[in-house]
Amino acid sequence: MRLRDYQEIALENLRESMRVGNKRILLVAPTGSGKTVIASAMIQAAEQRLKNCLFVAHRRELVNQCSDKLRQFDVSHGVLMAGRSGNIGARTQVASIQTYTIRKDNKYFMKPRADLIILDEAHRSVSKSFQDLINEYPDAYVIGLTATPVRNDGKGLGGVYDDLVECGNIRKLTSEGYLVPNRVVAPTMPDLQGLKIMAGDYEKRGLNTRMNKPKLVGDLVTHWIRHAENRPTVVFATSIAHSRFIAKIFKDNGIPAGHVDGEMDELERETVLHDLHTGKIKVLSNCQVLTEGWDEPKVSCVVLARPTKSYGMYLQMVGRSLRPFEGKDDTLIIDHAGCVYEHGFPEDVPEWELTEDKITRPKKKSTPIEKQPFTCTQCNAVYQPTRVYRTCPVCGHAPTEADKKVLIKQGRLVELEKAKDEITAQNKQDFYAQLLYHSKQKGYKQGWADWTFKEKFGHFPHSKRVMPMPVGDEVKGFLRHLQIKKAKSNGGAYVGRR
Repeated sequence: MRLRDYQEIALENLRESMRVGNKRILLVAPTGSGKTVIASAMIQAAEQRLKNCLFVAHRRELVNQCSDKLRQFDVSHGVLMAGRSGNIGARTQVASIQTYTIRKDNKYFMKPRADLIILDEAHRSVSKSFQDLINEYPDAYVIGLTATPVRNDGKGLGGVYDDLVECGNIRKLTSEGYLVPNRVVAPTMPDLQGLKIMAGDYEKRGLNTRMNKPKLVGDLVTHWIRHAENRPTVVFATSIAHSRFIAKIFKDNGIPAGHVDGEMDELERETVLHDLHTGKIKVLSNCQVLTEGWDEPKVSCVVLARPTKSYGMYLQMVGRSLRPFEGKDDTLIIDHAGCVYEHGFPEDVPEWELTEDKITRPKKKSTPIEKQPFTCTQCNAVYQPTRVYRTCPVCGHAPTEADKKVLIKQGRLVELEKAKDEITAQNKQDFYAQLLYHSKQKGYKQGWADWTFKEKFGHFPHSKRVMPMPVGDEVKGFLRHLQIKKAKSNGGAYVGRR
């Protein structure tokens, strides 16, 4: 397999880190960037130098995923996992950490040799099972793979690794077409006041009690119908009961849906996942199963029904839908959990630092105003208001003072910065030129552009001596806003196209 440019760069940076004496290195790459591909390329190169390799993961799906990828790289290997017969003569072994832990103390167990150990989902490296395995191989190089180099309690992994190598980021890989753009809507905000925090996140029982209510679950369905446009969707729930309830309400509304959780039989779980893959179901709800190591590129909508204080979990959840797929222009994140206000937009990932303390990341209070999320009161889209781009990029609605007061009361807005730069005459002239272009394309009556201009600026254009010019995002957004406004005045609803 041919590696992408950023994957080649990551491999070279790993080698350079080894050359300067680092034995334990953390490779950080966004979900969907191909961490298993990089690992397989490393193993292939190590085998060519007659080195022994051990790839370790904590879930069957990840073990099978690595095994499949190694076959594509033509690497002979064994698999250490319940129900699989291994190839103990192979230089490379792919192991389930649970199987390894159970078997290692058995006197008949032949411990794999390892010059290179690769740990998948390496934010789990501080667990006893992973630490025991690392200690079994004091002379081996250890490479940890993760999209989120932070534990659930918010602390870093500097106590385990010597160096950190980054492999791109969400913003860069999106701009290069390796990940799809994301859009965020936040139709509702959960009431999380008074919930206890345990191990860095909301206490599970209290969180479930707060979120698993008929009205809140009904809101999930209502807003999915409004925003998701029949997209293949994965929902993240607070508990098994919550996830089952979500799937039921979707089905009661005529939307094919399923549910998976960690207590299900493996065959049953795989059947439901296959149903999503084939389109038999549109919505798949889950509890703590699909957060890590699950790949279904066709998914183009994530519903966050599980509030979390964990930045790592937030990135893992939204990352499930960032992979490209044929006909997939973007992904939609429907945030009913307040995550975008807790953690920011998915692409605003910081440069990671290897530390044992809490991760270094801009705190909400010190975040510049243009980085603060703003929820449009007309279409629920979440965007970053700026001096240049003060209206909603989706529907064109300009927030009123009443809108701001509502959102401030809900805790979803830090007051917008007053615009220092007024709209210039050239801005208005360009806007009018684009309206003329749109009018000619649609065959509208003479005067449509003038009246639409007045709807936007409160007066007719001062000069009509302009040449029509192609329509940009701001004008498109304003026209969508007018459509929504008209639909609402007629008692109907407007559903935009992707």
